[in-house]
Amino acid sequence: MFGRQSEPKSPEELVRRGDDFRVGEREEQSFEQALLYYRKAASKGYPYAQYLVGTMYESGHGVPQSYKEAAKWYEKSMLGGCKEGICSWAFMEETGLGTKRSRALAIEHYGTASQAGDVRATNNLGLIYKDKRGSEHSDHAAVVLFQKGNLSQYYPCQNNLACMYEKGLDVKRSCDVAANIFKKAARQGSLSAKKALAEMYSFGLGLPRSDTIAHHLFLECARWGDPECIAALKGDDCEGPEYEYAPAKATTPMEQLALGLRYLDGCTLGLSVPSALYWIESAAKAGSTAAMFALGQMYENGYGVERSYNVALKWYKWGAEKGNGACAYCLAFLYENSEVENADENAFTLYRQAVDSECDEDIRSDAYYSLGLLYLDGRGTGLSAADALRCMEESAELGNAGAQFMAGKMYLEGAGAAVSEEKASRYLKMAAEQGDTRAEELLLSIS
Repeated sequence: MFGRQSEPKSPEELVRRGDDFRVGEREEQSFEQALLYYRKAASKGYPYAQYLVGTMYESGHGVPQSYKEAAKWYEKSMLGGCKEGICSWAFMEETGLGTKRSRALAIEHYGTASQAGDVRATNNLGLIYKDKRGSEHSDHAAVVLFQKGNLSQYYPCQNNLACMYEKGLDVKRSCDVAANIFKKAARQGSLSAKKALAEMYSFGLGLPRSDTIAHHLFLECARWGDPECIAALKGDDCEGPEYEYAPAKATTPMEQLALGLRYLDGCTLGLSVPSALYWIESAAKAGSTAAMFALGQMYENGYGVERSYNVALKWYKWGAEKGNGACAYCLAFLYENSEVENADENAFTLYRQAVDSECDEDIRSDAYYSLGLLYLDGRGTGLSAADALRCMEESAELGNAGAQFMAGKMYLEGAGAAVSEEKASRYLKMAAEQGDTRAEELLLSIS
């Protein structure tokens, strides 16, 4: 249950209260309530609150989306010296969204915000300098800025710096260095970094060649609706977009999602989470279950937004209801690891839904493995070693190393089926080939 709190008075308290409603973790999410508190704080002349009101207009949260209104609030915040407001005003100047376009002023204001410590401004300014078509082009300036962001572990700057090393732009070309930096960005959720790593694994550039790892990375990004990865999995060619200061508006759900992901990634467009949310949510509201999955992932993992399991649940539920297997799996996982009533029963039902839904092999494999564990423990369903083994075998054949080990172990112990060293050995070898040391130890006991 959400508790009642005393009414805040200071601008800082009003903003924190608004954050509670916007994030939806301590209070039930309500953009209208969040905006109400932000406006109260902004009316007291608080620049950071003015910036937050601007983000609500840019994302269309609690109000109809309007870049023009967003720009007005960002300008107020900028004049008050708020670094986030200065960066967002520069984004408006760079793109011409909501105000007159001026790349020169955008550079000036991005520079001011970057010097004040706004790492998003550092990334966006680096992108401008990286653009070969602009009169301001300077690979050296871009590298310096991306290195600055890399020191702050900021994933867009890490990804962009890795690109500079991969192509040898103002740095000595090194695929090894690029791969290491891409991995850092990928661990924070960067889709562009994961795509780059998939390509590097495919061709053995800076990494041992592995079509298997590349395939898994392409699958991971394709779940988000990334068009390049979807094409790669189909064996089609798909050139990624070049840097643009402001692309044309998207109309179809697929275009809206792709545009939102570009704003979120900060590699081919200036990074802006409010615009990313507007376009991804537009795609979700138009029926894109990939967009629903993307939003669930963003809120579950805190990728670009504050982490909120309540909001993640909302998007996963909607996607699962629409038949998205990845959403069903993620929703099941959240239920299984929660303490809500009937959590295991709900998880079991949703894992079953995931394996029966249209989804990629990685999601189906993980869902079968999770079902097997539930059958083994009798959680959410009846205790059944035979059903557990069946699920483990389904998962094992799809490449899950954990399931391969469990299937081998169960055949070795005669759990769920008659003892079979032949079948045990087969599955344990599959797991051992993926580096499972437990499987290697059991294989020694058979030989």
